[in-house]
Amino acid sequence: QGARGGSRGGGSRGGSGYRGGTNRGSTCQGSNCHKAGIIVGSVIGGILGLIAIIFLIIFCCRRYRGRPSESNASFITKSSTNERNKTYQTYEENYFKNGDWMSRYYQYGQWHGPHLMSITFDHATGRVTGHGYDDVGKFTIDGTFSEENQRIALTKIYALGTGDAKENFGHAVTVQLIWNTIHGQFEGKWFVQTNNYRGEDKFELKFGGSSESFLEKRVD
Repeated sequence: QGARGGSRGGGSRGGSGYRGGTNRGSTCQGSNCHKAGIIVGSVIGGILGLIAIIFLIIFCCRRYRGRPSESNASFITKSSTNERNKTYQTYEENYFKNGDWMSRYYQYGQWHGPHLMSITFDHATGRVTGHGYDDVGKFTIDGTFSEENQRIALTKIYALGTGDAKENFGHAVTVQLIWNTIHGQFEGKWFVQTNNYRGEDKFELKFGGSSESFLEKRVD
């Protein structure tokens, strides 16, 4: 009897107190509640949208890193945007000379090279071919150039099984260069996209068969 009576009485009083507490504690009523819901939903939606945009940017950067913004064929047809570095050639000036060239590239926070490569320019067809050896391995060169725009676009293809086995996957490297009159050399960037690595950075090419061609190890 005491247990049952206590249970009924306690339950009744407890329920009444709970209902009263709910009414007194609620501040979300009518249009105010609706507006609050809209604000909270907008904030949450904005945060989720921002996160999605960040992930999309990261994905695009990783996907397109190591890929030039334009093809080699398109690159050489453009005039230099830096007129200060552009020199209008005469018959006495020939920046596209057959023979030994020195190259170096910037990767992993430091310059690699100079490396010797033999290059041949076919002025009738605008094609450039060659071969060489660098830190990665032995490679061949095939590409195109424009005497008018003073540009070179190369594809370096490494011979698998030569050089550094950790770096050489028999992959291709795109190199796009513009003549720099001040430094007396071609300058630009290299681009690599493989299943194992994606990257891009500075590349320099200077005529002459001596490492003294690069007098200064610039990192700018």
